[in-house]
Amino acid sequence: MTALTPRLQTAFEKTKTVCFGRFMVDVPESAIVAWGHASMVLGIDFYQGGANAVMVEAMEFSKELKATEALYHDNISMFITEEDSIQPPGRIITGLESFDALNGLQIKGYYRWGEDGLVVSARPLRDDLAETVAEIKSITQRLRSREEHEIPMEPGNCLEYSFLRDKAVADAEPPIEHVRIGFRLKEFPDTHLSIYIAPPNPYNAESDTLEWQLEKLEKEHTAESSNHPLLKTKYFRRGPRQIHEWSNGWEALSRSPDQPGVHGIHDFVMDVKGVLKDVYKPYADIKMQTGVADNAAGAVKPSLTDDEAVAVWDRITSSIRVRPTTAPGTTAAGSPTPREPLGAVAATGKRCPQDGWWEPTETGLPQGGRREKFKAGQTLPPLVMAGPQSWWQKIRGERPAFSAATVWKLVAYDDKAAATNAAATKSPEREN
Repeated sequence: MTALTPRLQTAFEKTKTVCFGRFMVDVPESAIVAWGHASMVLGIDFYQGGANAVMVEAMEFSKELKATEALYHDNISMFITEEDSIQPPGRIITGLESFDALNGLQIKGYYRWGEDGLVVSARPLRDDLAETVAEIKSITQRLRSREEHEIPMEPGNCLEYSFLRDKAVADAEPPIEHVRIGFRLKEFPDTHLSIYIAPPNPYNAESDTLEWQLEKLEKEHTAESSNHPLLKTKYFRRGPRQIHEWSNGWEALSRSPDQPGVHGIHDFVMDVKGVLKDVYKPYADIKMQTGVADNAAGAVKPSLTDDEAVAVWDRITSSIRVRPTTAPGTTAAGSPTPREPLGAVAATGKRCPQDGWWEPTETGLPQGGRREKFKAGQTLPPLVMAGPQSWWQKIRGERPAFSAATVWKLVAYDDKAAATNAAATKSPEREN
């Protein structure tokens, strides 16, 4: 690792640890943190101080859907449904994805989070409507506010101003997690470093690798002109690199030459392939540039020397690591303590996240009573509903039934109390 010069020692004398996703990194205490869009299965955008603006956006979104005709649905409006939420206060609005959509939907949950605003968004197919709404509700119940310097100890993801804890029982497939974060060095404001993490690509071809793309670019420059200015790019390092458990990385640290009207810049990049289905070994794209002003690289002369740029890169990237967490608590008997709050929701076909009594959110009474007891990890079944009886079925004493996907809601942990409530809510046999 390149040694820090005296002025870098001053900048790094005091550092802060910033958590992002399931990871954390050390940066100078004065560094400005800039978050990008995050997606935890669904899109999550947190707006500090934006509660009122988010609710205005919700009204405008609803009006826009209602005012736009759906081309392939007899020109009815794109609006489908709207559901109010009590805790947190807000609403979930569903509409067609576009005026010419057939089965594509757009679903957005708008919420007040104290003085802040939260938007959870998705674009599922119509068949996935119930599951997506359940996921939106699950996210809002697992999400909590977080100060910038807080490093949570429970499993989950650090997001901007917030923390999303993991589900009590994981889904069959690992969650699709995208996190973007950047840092601006106050002492060297032209220096920007960013980190993007995402699930690894199972179809990653050689042409997708950083190494292959650089070689291809150099061949193109050579074919264009043997004196192409970018062929004079200076490389400080170029090859494989490991950062703790991220073992399959590849980096290229370079400085481009000065060109007319554009300063040469440090352009450092590292790609980590990651490991499939391992959320702690994701794909990672790490970049650092100098000479940045007004989001344009090369607009100003880099404030860091070559050695200093490499030292900053090494110091920050080497500190990227998995955020340590504590195991979920257990009761005296050794069984998991309830982690999902009452009111937690999960859709048909998903794993039940919590032992307890669950109730469908739809109106109408399912066959055998509204409440059912499910075990954590059990696949949640469809809702069984009693259908209308025909004349012949009434004579024979038959009751038709049909099943449909539903969203189940956790209503009780206490077996005895829940059983009493379940008995009280069972429907009496109808007179034929």
